[in-house]
Amino acid sequence: MEIVVEMDNNVIILKPIGRLDASSVESLKVQVVKLIDKHYLYFLLDMSRVDFIDSMGLGTCIDIYKKLGAIGGALVCTIANEAIRTIFHLTRTDEKIYTTDSRFEALKTLQDKAFQSCTRI
Repeated sequence: MEIVVEMDNNVIILKPIGRLDASSVESLKVQVVKLIDKHYLYFLLDMSRVDFIDSMGLGTCIDIYKKLGAIGGALVCTIANEAIRTIFHLTRTDEKIYTTDSRFEALKTLQDKAFQSCTRI
């Protein structure tokens, strides 16, 4: 699996391409840990080019969500594939991780969270 990494203001955009499954999740985990170590807190997981996700892929999304939440960060997923959206819904993962089909909406949500965390007294 290839992972394209981009940045939009203070939001890291991770765009995995292909299958997010047991054979590929380790590279995503390593990438996220490296970025967290560099003090990045806001991540958009753009799954528009993911064509399959298994339980390991879903578990990795939840792990990333928990890691970021523990340090005051946030994760938003964009999901274009209806089958993947259904998996998130059936497992209730979408009750924890905010999902959308719009990259613009995901970025706005994360940038608003970042702004709110900067303005807290």
